[in-house]
Amino acid sequence: MKKDTNNKTIVKIPLSKLLKRFSNTNVIANMEKEYQTATPRYISTNLIDDNAFIRKAKVNEEKLVKDFASLAEKGLKSPLIIRAKKDHYEIILGRRRLLASKKFNLPSVPCVLIDVGDEETLLLLASDMRDSINRNMVELSLVCNTLKERFNYSQRDISILMHQSRAQITNIMRILNLPDQVLNDVSIGKLSFGHAKAIITLPDQFITEIVQRIYTDTLSVRDTEKIIFEYKHGINYLPEENRIDKKYNCKTNILRKRIVLSFETEEDQEKSLKKI
Repeated sequence: MKKDTNNKTIVKIPLSKLLKRFSNTNVIANMEKEYQTATPRYISTNLIDDNAFIRKAKVNEEKLVKDFASLAEKGLKSPLIIRAKKDHYEIILGRRRLLASKKFNLPSVPCVLIDVGDEETLLLLASDMRDSINRNMVELSLVCNTLKERFNYSQRDISILMHQSRAQITNIMRILNLPDQVLNDVSIGKLSFGHAKAIITLPDQFITEIVQRIYTDTLSVRDTEKIIFEYKHGINYLPEENRIDKKYNCKTNILRKRIVLSFETEEDQEKSLKKI
């Protein structure tokens, strides 16, 4: 296994043992229990840096405001997990809470300092994201890609770690190929992972165009997949859809074997049915 020469703590545990440990669904909960008995240190937020592996992933500003409101009301229920990095510290677990604290100028936060190398840091991040309901898919993609590129993890290894199929891991890892602005939209939750997965194989120019249409027309993932199918097969139903929209005052989707008409009100639907 490739050694991490950029950090004094070099992980020498065999990959099979690391996967066995970190694929356990209780790994984060067990670690939190372990550190509950430790006395947290209050460390200046100015001394704690964002995590280098995932800092490219944007965070939704509205969520930071909610996080800060929760911090102001209840305080930090559990300390942040950090590690030493040169003359500063680096966040491992609790990134959003740290960013909220920084945004609203909290002077210090309770932290537990742990001694881990880069590989274990990535595995902790992956385990935390795997068990999180509101995970950031761009953060997860960054972690999976770094495990592959720096530590030679195969997609099979990552699928074992994340409890997901290799096909799903492939889709997660590929979203980093999206144009930066689109990737930012996925990161902040403006564009869903389902939409991102649907458009990933398209040329950048068409990706930008279809993303704008997703926002303008409130396209579902299924609608988006239909447009992509048409694009790849040289089919253009848009003129006919627009004609039907105007005639029947509805939203039209022409699919391969059916036409779907969506109406805003039952009254519009009744009027249109009488015309057909």
